[in-house]
Amino acid sequence: MDLPRPSVMTALFWAYWDLCHVLQKAWRQALFAFLVLSFGSVAALIAPRLLTYDPAGQAVMRLSILVGLCFLLTPFFLAVHRLLLLGEEATRYDFKPSSPRFQLFFGWLAVGVVLLSFPSTLAAFAEAKGPVYYFGQLPLDVDSTMVRVARIVTWVVVTQLLVLFPAVAVDAPGAGWQNAFSDTRSRIWFVLAVTILPFIPIGLLAVGVVPLFRFSPGSLTGMVAGLAWFGAMLLIASTLGAVIASRLYQVIGDRLNTPLR
Repeated sequence: MDLPRPSVMTALFWAYWDLCHVLQKAWRQALFAFLVLSFGSVAALIAPRLLTYDPAGQAVMRLSILVGLCFLLTPFFLAVHRLLLLGEEATRYDFKPSSPRFQLFFGWLAVGVVLLSFPSTLAAFAEAKGPVYYFGQLPLDVDSTMVRVARIVTWVVVTQLLVLFPAVAVDAPGAGWQNAFSDTRSRIWFVLAVTILPFIPIGLLAVGVVPLFRFSPGSLTGMVAGLAWFGAMLLIASTLGAVIASRLYQVIGDRLNTPLR
């Protein structure tokens, strides 16, 4: 792309503007995504704990549910990217699992979720299955160190893959992970700034409102309100990530628009 790189503050304003624009234009798709995120995320948190006590089994089941959510949310993310980049307004939640574009986008989305879940899955498999006895000085906690390193590595990898999603959505000729890494690496500090800073106000808002739901703990009203708020925050965060990826692709997507060799 030959668009000039905006300042970080301009990119922040751009992200929030695009977020409001997408939620207004694609409200039907956003409503379905809200329902999927609300109930799916609760299922991912609760169902594994109800079905097994084994931490590794819980991690595998949770990951399976998250991959299923990726499948259900693929039409929404495709609609967001194509709306911002091509001006294409989808009139319905368009499921086309047989479409190569759908399959490729879902595949990479699942890869991203697996990578982000890898540290917690690693911690679950490393968790002791029974009591552990120590004699003398406690050993260095190697497992927690490995998990921290894994979190950093996976976060860096997923950040560099971010621009690949809009490239796949618009059928860019160079939509491959090598080109995504190359385009991102050359502007890594700009990418990190515009992918981290917009989420800070969203996170503060989400945490700040949580105490308000304690007015009726355990009641149906409190559960419904908490579920709705949780789903709304997940929808806003996921949509914000999609619009940031689209604008990053417009600014730094050079090799992604060059045919793969």
